[in-house]
Amino acid sequence: MIAFIPLLLLATATPGRVDSICGAHCEILAVQHGRVMLIDEWPPARTVDLGKYDAEAQRLVPANEAPVFGSRSARGWHVVGSIYMSHSEDETRAHVRFLGPNGTTQDTADILLSVQQTRIGALFGGSDEIFAVTSWEEHAYNVQTQIWLLPSNGTGPGQLLVLPGVFQRFSDGSSGSVAGVAVARQTYDGEHAETKGNAAEFYVWDSASKSLSLQKR
Repeated sequence: MIAFIPLLLLATATPGRVDSICGAHCEILAVQHGRVMLIDEWPPARTVDLGKYDAEAQRLVPANEAPVFGSRSARGWHVVGSIYMSHSEDETRAHVRFLGPNGTTQDTADILLSVQQTRIGALFGGSDEIFAVTSWEEHAYNVQTQIWLLPSNGTGPGQLLVLPGVFQRFSDGSSGSVAGVAVARQTYDGEHAETKGNAAEFYVWDSASKSLSLQKR
């Protein structure tokens, strides 16, 4: 406890501190110069930039979270991505919070720590609203795309797709095209170097069943 108290005091004094976890060392989540920063004091000490701070979205999340984006749909869905510290797991995490048109939280979902890109809107054409996010962590082969349907009745979103890879383009089905999403799926199995690479895939949108399926070649 004698060693812990000075560390905690040091973390509390960190400019822009949002939250911190202190044990043998401290990890500090802070907003500095408009950026969300993870300050890790474990040797070797490092500071990781987790993205631009979205000040307007702060009112939509708890004070001990740091939002990095807030996306609003035409129907009033508001999706907020934020960085937070899990004290039970002793680690820094990220998630998205889905607020329905009435302003209440309908669901939350874990994403990887750094957000690469997001899209929201009638991405497949028609009236169905879609939210998509690609997030990643420090390892080059640790990236994930997740896509959700945002229901018109404002109730909980439905996950349509989750895979290791990056979404590339959305097609709304106009001009004779097929509605859906093109992705670059990562093929690395996490162990064998020869599996590293990307596979181009296209997932077709079925507006009747509200689902995505891999296009057959």
